[in-house]
Amino acid sequence: MKLKLTIIFIVMAILLAIVIIESSITIVDEGEKGVVTTFGEVSGTVDPGLNFVLPFAQRNHIYSTRVQKTVFGAGKDVLSAYSYDQQIIESYRISITWQYNAAKIIDVYKHFGKNDDIFYTVVSPMVQQSSKILFGHYTSQTIVQKRSDLSQELDHNIKELLANYPINVLSVQIEDVNFSRAYETIIEQTAQKKQEVEKAKNELQKVEIESQQLVAKAESESKARKLEAEARAYAIQVQAEAEANAIKLKAEALKANKELVDLTIAEKWNGSVPHTIMGADASKVVPIFRVNPDKN
Repeated sequence: MKLKLTIIFIVMAILLAIVIIESSITIVDEGEKGVVTTFGEVSGTVDPGLNFVLPFAQRNHIYSTRVQKTVFGAGKDVLSAYSYDQQIIESYRISITWQYNAAKIIDVYKHFGKNDDIFYTVVSPMVQQSSKILFGHYTSQTIVQKRSDLSQELDHNIKELLANYPINVLSVQIEDVNFSRAYETIIEQTAQKKQEVEKAKNELQKVEIESQQLVAKAESESKARKLEAEARAYAIQVQAEAEANAIKLKAEALKANKELVDLTIAEKWNGSVPHTIMGADASKVVPIFRVNPDKN
């Protein structure tokens, strides 16, 4: 009997020792940090690696310091708002990329405890209020066309609201904005009309360019014909001036040398003499006797 009791005692002691050892050892992974509490009071923090705590008296609350992403407005938690021109935004989603501040991990424990959903619970009202106010400042058309600008403004607002919390907000994005179906239809029709207008403008510009090309071609051909005519006229003028100058020079030469005139006449005479001559009266013709040099 004593032997059995001894064996049971030893087994229980071993089990108790295992439990004590196991409860005193805590392992923190990389990208995590722990907050140690002693009977519920914060007594320090632990870094990644193997750490020891007092069994039954201390607890290690581990938090991830990795980058996380939380989406608001997804699933059943639908976000809605109104634009400045009173258009209904039936649903939209906002995502926040964030991480706990490792240097203020004790404040994380104080603000959020160990509930993993506490971030969503605390931040969600801020996101809803900020986004509704932001959308109310802009028209629906601006919200659609300049969503990236609105995301930057919302990013700035959310960071200001969470500045006193042990959270590093990395970015805030407006991921999806859905207006009412009627308004989306109007937007689609407006966009289609704009495309048609742009197409008409492009076609008009094309016609104008082609017309300008035809005008330019006609002007070019007209200038070419004009230049060609001017060239021919100039050539004729030059030739006429050259011939006139030649005649003038020849006349001056003949005038200066009368013997040259006689010589020219003599060179052109074929040796024959006229058979008749005209008398004083043009109606009378006087015959000339031909002299034969061979007869005496």
